[in-house]
Formats: sequence, C-alpha cells, structure tokens
Amino acid sequence: MIRMDKKKISTLLSNIIAEDMVKAAADGYMGLPNPLKGSLAGRGAKRATGRLPVREAWREAEPKEKDSWREAYQNVTGAMTKCGKVLEEDDFKGTVTGVVYAGIKDMNPAVLVVEVEQENLRITAYAKEGILNQHTAEEAIDKFVKAL
Repeated sequence: MIRMDKKKISTLLSNIIAEDMVKAAADGYMGLPNPLKGSLAGRGAKRATGRLPVREAWREAEPKEKDSWREAYQNVTGAMTKCGKVLEEDDFKGTVTGVVYAGIKDMNPAVLVVEVEQENLRITAYAKEGILNQHTAEEAIDKFVKAL
C-alpha cells in the first residue's frame, strides 16, 4: 500500500475544494456583483477545510480480466477518467493518482492512489471529513471499482 504524506494530501484536497467553491459561487445577485466570486471564496474554503482531519481507506481489488500489466494499467487510467479526474500517472512505479467525488450528492472530493501490480490493484483513498463522517474515502473506492 502506498502511503502519501498527510500534509500533502490535506493541501491538495483543500485546493480542490477551494477551486470548487470559486466555480460554484454566483456571479451576482439582483444585479449586484458577488464579492466572494474569485479569490476570497477560495481563501475562505482553504482556511475552513485546512483543519479538517484526513480520513484514509484502502482495499485490494483484482482486475476484471486477467490482462497483462500494461493493459491493467490502461484499464485503471480509463476507469479513473470515467469516474473522476486523473491528476498524475507514473508508468515506472505503476501508480495512478486521481480525484473522485463521493459522499452526499457526490460533492466531497477524495484523492485515490491506485497501485497496479501483477495480480491485483491496491487502492488507497484519502478524504477530508467534518463532524459527520460521510465515508467519502470508502464510497470513492467503491465508485472506482464499479468503473473498472
């Protein structure tokens, strides 16, 4: 199982949430411009989510078909694209990192790191959780496995 630095994951998740907040902010209301449209909404979201704990979940899965390593790696990349967004790929290590939205109404982002090995896939998910645990990391893994 690949373990990533929690601080790096926390920063990455905060940045993703901030980008989503800026995109979701309305341009204006009743003809008045929205002062939160732009960097203020992003900074507020980063500050608010900066202190939330990062939860981790992992699971091993088998590829649907017994393919070669290269085909399994391409299937993982395709499934990540289907259910989320690929952030980075590393052919040498055999890892694919991406973002999958899960939780209530698929609004909470989770970072998935998938390690492709000969016979199985190791999937690790990281998500920020507030007071109510939405089990975002587990749901993101389930969503990814279904996309395979």
